[in-house]
Amino acid sequence: MEMFNRSPIGILLYNKDGKLLDANHSALEITGNLEEDSDLDIFCSEFMAQNKEILAEEGSFRFQAPLNFENIKNKAFEKSGEILIDWNISVLDSGFLVQIQEVTEKTSEESIKENERYRRWFEEDLTGDFIATLDGRVLDCNPAFAEIYGFHNLEHAVEADISNFNRPDWETLIKRIKLERKVQGHQSTHRRPDGRNIHIVANVVGIFDDFGELVQVKGYVFDDTERKKAEESLKRSEEKYRRLFAEDLTGDFIATLDGKVLDCNPAFAEIYGFNSCEKALNSDISQFDHDDWVNLIFSLKDEGKIQDHQRWHRRPDGREIHVVSNLVGIFDDFGELVQVKGYVFDDTERKKAEESLKHSEEKYRRLFAEDLTGDFIATLDGKVLDCNPAFAEIYGFNSCEKALNSDISQFDHDDWVNLIFSLKDEGKIQDHQRWHRRPDGREIHVVSNLVGIFDDFGELVQVKGYVFDDTERKKAEESLKHSEEKYHRLFDEDLTGDFIATPKGEILDCNPAFAEIYGFDDCDRALQWNISESNSFDWPYMVTRLKRESKIKGFQSWQRRSDGLRVHVVANVVGIFDDFDELVQVKGYVFNDTERKQAEEKLANAQNQIKEILDSIKDGFVALNSYWNFIYVNQAAGEYFGAEPEDIIGENIWEIFPELLGTKYEKTLRRAMDEQETQYFEDSDINETDQCFGFSVYPSLEGISIYWRKNNLKI
Repeated sequence: MEMFNRSPIGILLYNKDGKLLDANHSALEITGNLEEDSDLDIFCSEFMAQNKEILAEEGSFRFQAPLNFENIKNKAFEKSGEILIDWNISVLDSGFLVQIQEVTEKTSEESIKENERYRRWFEEDLTGDFIATLDGRVLDCNPAFAEIYGFHNLEHAVEADISNFNRPDWETLIKRIKLERKVQGHQSTHRRPDGRNIHIVANVVGIFDDFGELVQVKGYVFDDTERKKAEESLKRSEEKYRRLFAEDLTGDFIATLDGKVLDCNPAFAEIYGFNSCEKALNSDISQFDHDDWVNLIFSLKDEGKIQDHQRWHRRPDGREIHVVSNLVGIFDDFGELVQVKGYVFDDTERKKAEESLKHSEEKYRRLFAEDLTGDFIATLDGKVLDCNPAFAEIYGFNSCEKALNSDISQFDHDDWVNLIFSLKDEGKIQDHQRWHRRPDGREIHVVSNLVGIFDDFGELVQVKGYVFDDTERKKAEESLKHSEEKYHRLFDEDLTGDFIATPKGEILDCNPAFAEIYGFDDCDRALQWNISESNSFDWPYMVTRLKRESKIKGFQSWQRRSDGLRVHVVANVVGIFDDFDELVQVKGYVFNDTERKQAEEKLANAQNQIKEILDSIKDGFVALNSYWNFIYVNQAAGEYFGAEPEDIIGENIWEIFPELLGTKYEKTLRRAMDEQETQYFEDSDINETDQCFGFSVYPSLEGISIYWRKNNLKI
């Protein structure tokens, strides 16, 4: 309240009906009305009456307008004529806050300089800014707008017809602006005058006259073409990898600790005898072998993951199958195991063969030991188009590059011909076993699952395969450990929202907390998203740092969720590098820090506003705590003391100014502190000049505030 009364800016408080509730001394001095109970109603003027509804909708606005005392009826003012006032009006829950200052020649010059500065910002803005008529004629624009739409200079851009870029879209925008007044995040495809199509994101605001009629459109456009193309490419890529998941012959699932299946792929449903994934969901995997499931949960809590676990299971239809499983525990923020993610392979046929041959040669000891490992795509004549490192290792190649374009049919030509014939008829082949001769002459025994890739006419065009080297089971096991560590370390370092993404931002895996933070209903929708869209500047910056630093802790950023809401996150990110030290994936953990950040910014804004008000006072003002330490010094006080305010804050007044001890300064300040009563005294300044100052001392429980101004008297 003391700050309100001492502010040099005129402050008036009104209720929702525009009736004056309170005004500080400065407001009464500016208006020339020194009676605090006077009824100064700012909404009585015609201008304010016309703009009252707009003010309520926008929340605040600032303008300069004259205050004509002759036009205000039934008011007793000491001033007459009119004065130019700088008005700053804000809407409060209880009414309106009005700040007024009389505009002098000096403030007008400052306004001109400020307009020049904003004009430079307008011209240097990388967002395309424009003002246009309702029929699309551009009245003004910045260089970025001209560049976005392919104009060589501003002169060509001004007077262009923006509606020609997409006329139906422009007509729709005008209708929306008349109803909504502004449109944010509007996306559309525009055809530039040179014929090139671009995808833009625009924010547009209507400019209305005093009668509420839309007269012009002010807009800000961003060329989003590259991101849009990347988004469409991502969708095609996501579809490709989703098909790989659905067609994978390994049974993948996620279950609760009591065995309830929450998610699975078609291979899992087929392995356990369900007709579809829908029937497999909510089944109880623990019932396939209850004691084994209990032991697995116990081990997962201690070890985090289990590899190469073999067990006989009884399917719901009563049939016994032998499965090989890899299991990973999913833990919450408190380290508690909450879910189980597993990969199972129906090893029944191999297990039966192993048991029947267990007394035979060692080379038949085990047919399967792990999940499918060597993955490849090949043409019908056997040319390898794509493969993973495990495939190259199985067949003796030094790298994937050398394995590409090799001829897999040469490993067993007759068998390959028969496989192609069967695939054309059956579509897929499971548990195909064969001896193959590697290019180096070594014989290996492989188990294969093959899937045909057909074109739109039903013609077989490629073969997708998964091979397992049963000869060197141990090597395959080590490869799987490397793969598991690579793709599932995510949960070992879990913070909150966990994800794995490519350096370009494509989400490969995430947990439900990540999906919730970024506004998705489930993980499936999050996996179709690109995290770089949340902040197109921060993501490339983080990737660049990861390549150099490997990991980043405590990275803070404002980001945009999928639904458009802004969130503030704190992230820890770790780079995953290949054998050549190339960054191949980004593993991250994000925490939604929005509420704390908003509270922090709100507090900072409030403190800055108070500081700006106090710093704008031309008279000296300081605040001392009860220990006589400076806790605030405005600019004018710093000049009075001959030091920067920052150098004085925190210091004890009697230690840095010992010459004040025993003077009227000390006696009056201590009296105000001890008696908790306002004091006033006059004295020369501490610099021993002949200037006289009047000092007002205001006590409080926490200390005292001192306000002084120079008197015209000289000592």
